[in-house]
Amino acid sequence: MKLFYPIATLFMLHGLFAFSQANFALQPQVTSQKLDEIVVQLQSGTNPSVFIDNANISCQFAKQITIEKTLSERFHIYLLSASKIIDRQAFIDFIKNKPEVVSASWNAPITFRDSIPNDELYNTQWSMERIGAPKVWEISTGGTSATGREIVVAVLDKGFDISHPDLLGNSWKNTAEIPNDGIDNDGNGFTDDVYGWNFRANSPIFTVEKHGTSVSGIIGASGNNGIGISGINWNVKLMYLAVEYVDEVISAFNYVLDQRELYNQTNGEKGAFVVVTNGSFGIDQVKCIEQPVWGSLYDVLGQAGVLSVAATANGDWDVDVVGDIPTSCTSPYLLSVTNTGQDDKRANGAAYGFESIDLGAPGQGIATANTNSTFRQDFSGTSAACPHVAGSVALLYSLPCTELDSLALSAPAECALLIRNAVLENTDAVPSLAKETVSGGRLNVYEAMKYLHAYCISRAPEREEGNFKELYIDKKGLIRVTPNPTSDLISIDYGNVDFKDVKIRVFNMLGQEMTIDLDATPKPFEPQSIVLDVTDWSSGVYIVNMFDLTKKISVSFVKI
Repeated sequence: MKLFYPIATLFMLHGLFAFSQANFALQPQVTSQKLDEIVVQLQSGTNPSVFIDNANISCQFAKQITIEKTLSERFHIYLLSASKIIDRQAFIDFIKNKPEVVSASWNAPITFRDSIPNDELYNTQWSMERIGAPKVWEISTGGTSATGREIVVAVLDKGFDISHPDLLGNSWKNTAEIPNDGIDNDGNGFTDDVYGWNFRANSPIFTVEKHGTSVSGIIGASGNNGIGISGINWNVKLMYLAVEYVDEVISAFNYVLDQRELYNQTNGEKGAFVVVTNGSFGIDQVKCIEQPVWGSLYDVLGQAGVLSVAATANGDWDVDVVGDIPTSCTSPYLLSVTNTGQDDKRANGAAYGFESIDLGAPGQGIATANTNSTFRQDFSGTSAACPHVAGSVALLYSLPCTELDSLALSAPAECALLIRNAVLENTDAVPSLAKETVSGGRLNVYEAMKYLHAYCISRAPEREEGNFKELYIDKKGLIRVTPNPTSDLISIDYGNVDFKDVKIRVFNMLGQEMTIDLDATPKPFEPQSIVLDVTDWSSGVYIVNMFDLTKKISVSFVKI
């Protein structure tokens, strides 16, 4: 019997290093360093004591140099200290220039990067914890995709305070336009449309309105900047589109479509990577068939890769019976949202519909941005619930998954549906929504992230029609053996969607264990793999099991 090569160990070490990089980093300021300590890595074969003795003889920039401790004997890393340093820069240059030295740097403190933002009113933003946003922020706080695409959310509303200090840095800018020159530089029919367009006034200038400002704050108020609140995306680009009538909504959707299609066609050189629209508005008790043009645009937007999120009515009625524009529309690219409170029940006065309303989201007493550079803590209604979902969609696009990012451009409609499924198939079950929404639950962006993790650590062959759901049945995780059958080496790819510790074990058909146990902790969006040499094993069928505390999944392979 031969043991596995330690590739999984390398992945775990890589994951630990990546985790360390994501949560703390060295500070460059001299004032924060320990003034007399240097971390030094020596060349292999160098005797550290001899090195120190020789350095003390020739050093003119400090007195006694000593070894404080060995940091890694394996990698020849030591912590040195020196007394009475005369010239700090000259001293560290002296150490760096010694031929035995690989690197030298000051022993600086680290700053822990908590996933909880430092915004003044964050402790009042109950909804962020409820939807699992802080756990996602440990992985991504939004802004760009895995390969650096600038993620854009189109916000359709009556008006906006685009100069609000918590929104200003996250405003989308049409780089093809020269501001205020009175020329339609990009030739799209809109002059000076730098931040979007005011379709109400046919102007690039927006009226200042509370509603649109508050909606925008939930989606993308700058996070961790020490003021106000944090949006679901700490960094994202908000495209502002002012609307009030149906014709303006249609025009705004057409604007979004043009920008995203141009982006797709030019491989990102032009246009905007709009991934979702937010519509916290509608027409009460009107069925979608009565606004066929409006309703049809969701499919067209979806084909370009744009999901749309819509708030249902603030009325205690069944949309399936009485209708609603747009949440009675049936496009698979439309997510319709009702309003839940801190008790996780549908809020009084929020519409529902077992066939029409997809999910609930927090929408009572929400802290967010207000006009005149202020903030509010009383934003309520389905208008407040809707941007929680739209913001979550944008956040999911920012996850560190290059295959998801590639899919967004190569198959934008497929990617949009993948994100939609991630949201709808991973809500938190809420009894009061069981017969009132399609999903029967309330938004949980962290659970949606875990679903995408399972997708991203799998490989292309598993994404063929029908195989993806079969592979992740019951959302247990991933375990896959390739090649199968094999005569010599196999690769065992595995992943647990809950990120719990797992064990991998291999048995023959007599129940005899063929390998030692492997304990591992899956890391978000990092593949785990073991290479196993089975050359000397007998021909036959073998079972690979992955265990955690609550479940087991298995796969077989054939040794030939």
